[in-house]
Amino acid sequence: MKRLFMGAVLAASALAAWALQSVELGRIDYIEGTVTISRVGRIISNPNIDDPLLSGDLIRTGGDGQVVIAMDKATGMRGTVTVDPRSTLYLKLDFMDGQSRTTIDFLTGSLRSKVTKIAGSPRVNVVTDSAMMGVRGTEYGVAVSVDDDVLVTCTRGEVAVTDGTDEVPVPAGHGVVKRPDQGFERIPVAISSIKDFTDRWMTEEIDAFKADAPRALADYAARYRDLAARFAEAYKPFEESPTPRRWAEEDQSGAKIDPLSPEVLQEKKEMAGYLLNIRKVLFIFERVYYRVDQISAIVAGTDAEKVLVAPGLTAGAFIASVKAERDHLAAEVARYRYIEALFAERDTEGGFFGGEDNFFSSPDGF
Repeated sequence: MKRLFMGAVLAASALAAWALQSVELGRIDYIEGTVTISRVGRIISNPNIDDPLLSGDLIRTGGDGQVVIAMDKATGMRGTVTVDPRSTLYLKLDFMDGQSRTTIDFLTGSLRSKVTKIAGSPRVNVVTDSAMMGVRGTEYGVAVSVDDDVLVTCTRGEVAVTDGTDEVPVPAGHGVVKRPDQGFERIPVAISSIKDFTDRWMTEEIDAFKADAPRALADYAARYRDLAARFAEAYKPFEESPTPRRWAEEDQSGAKIDPLSPEVLQEKKEMAGYLLNIRKVLFIFERVYYRVDQISAIVAGTDAEKVLVAPGLTAGAFIASVKAERDHLAAEVARYRYIEALFAERDTEGGFFGGEDNFFSSPDGF
């Protein structure tokens, strides 16, 4: 029986963005355990084999979850991406210098991939907090630890890894670790046991986190509260503007848009500033949010919940407050991404979305 399609966190007027996000980047080749897909505010709580995955989808796997994505020709690549348990990522397709670019915006967990180029000069980038991997027809793995460290491994071909300043090649049988505020550390990796190597590395990272839990938890609490406040500040003028509502109504009614009309040009100018301000904060804020989600599973039922992360605030209370804000935050993020897609529809030259995201040098970076 086909699993049910559940949940909605946005008003109905915001759900018409499906047509804008309809570029298929792959299909589910295999799935097990808990896997959810967020698509413009809707939650597909129980996806099935052969279900399509679209540009803009947020994929999350639970502790028992795994999903294998068979990449679509729209990406210019063929092969699979395996998303391991406790992982979170966005699939995105955009264009750079007239060429397609598929981005896996990787927030938490680990993934493995086997891909080869099939046409033209397409690019697949995997972006984390502090590193970006350019895939060149290869087999590779990426893992992001609870301590914000990034592990990149390669079993065939080569992966180019950059932190915005330095770029290092990672050939087969090797890997690199990128730690916050540090350079790349090269490590040898046994090709026959790449998954076991990654699993051990992730376990060691969790053990290191537990050994210094008070400091780490206090740091996350401070960063989360700071970024939540900055996100709210950036979101407020966007929320108060009548333009997003008007764009949503036009999308729902199927109105034809002239991107060069004076009215649309003025609206784009207004929204570009709002969207960019939100985007800069959200890139880091989402990562901190989902990292806190990871932490909650690690500290649940342990003495770490009693650790004070701020005067009068325990780690347990902090995590509970984050969970209480979840639905509201999800609705705001979904609305932002919907209007971002509507902006792209009006942005015929691709100027707003065509450039590289360069967050590596941000003081908010890990």
